Amino acid sequence: MSAYGGYSNTSYGAAGGDDGGGFMWGSQSGSQSAVKPINDESLRPVTIKQIIDAEPAYAGDASFRIDGLDVKQVTIVGQVRTINPQTTNITYKIDDGTGIIEVKQWLDADKTASETTTQTISEEDYVRVWGRLKSFSNKRHVGAHVIKPIRDVSEINYHMLEATYVHLFFTRGGPPGGDGGAVGGGDGDSMFVDQGDDARHRGYSAKGRRMYDYLQRSGNPTEGIHMQVIARETGMTIQDVMAAAEELLSHGTIYTTMDDETYAILDR
Repeated sequence: MSAYGGYSNTSYGAAGGDDGGGFMWGSQSGSQSAVKPINDESLRPVTIKQIIDAEPAYAGDASFRIDGLDVKQVTIVGQVRTINPQTTNITYKIDDGTGIIEVKQWLDADKTASETTTQTISEEDYVRVWGRLKSFSNKRHVGAHVIKPIRDVSEINYHMLEATYVHLFFTRGGPPGGDGGAVGGGDGDSMFVDQGDDARHRGYSAKGRRMYDYLQRSGNPTEGIHMQVIARETGMTIQDVMAAAEELLSHGTIYTTMDDETYAILDR
């Protein structure tokens, strides 16, 4: 796992729902694959204004630079203003107070829109989006991997603080006396400080920790591990695995791979 500026990269490459549609690990659609290979898939918390103001990274490529660094994978938090279901995708207009951007969630050809969105999302709901920055006809949007409704309003403020913190780290450096090799440095509780398994587990239930530990010990295969295997190997019931998965998904710690019952860790 590599890093730039201390911000660790992630194997959350082109998980299901990428802007090309369907699930292809590490794939890109169209002519992009011939332009520049993916060598940094860091997940970056950003505001919508940062996306709007991002500079093109390479001529003819749909890559962007924020704070002078290449950015492909982002997470944003905002309020849904409009929802436009279409044959091949659902387009959401998301507003986070700094700007408005379209988020496109491409549909599996074998699933309906209601089946693709496992949790109901309505206009005026606040959501968190994980996805890839895209540009089509000089108009930017986010090709969503995952869209989840926000249940805890504090997550909205937390995201804005996190995006601000990362922006300041890359533009002004880490805090005085902090460890320049890790965002956050020092002895703080930042999610970017490598404080071992205890830090990653902070706030998780016993079921969540058990499922996370098993996925980690199993080498976190890119194709993921099915819930039935997790239940069998950890001694948990299917109901416990489902509850643990929902908890880890809501934290952005894991994501679904081949189907809605197969999971892998979202490395940071």
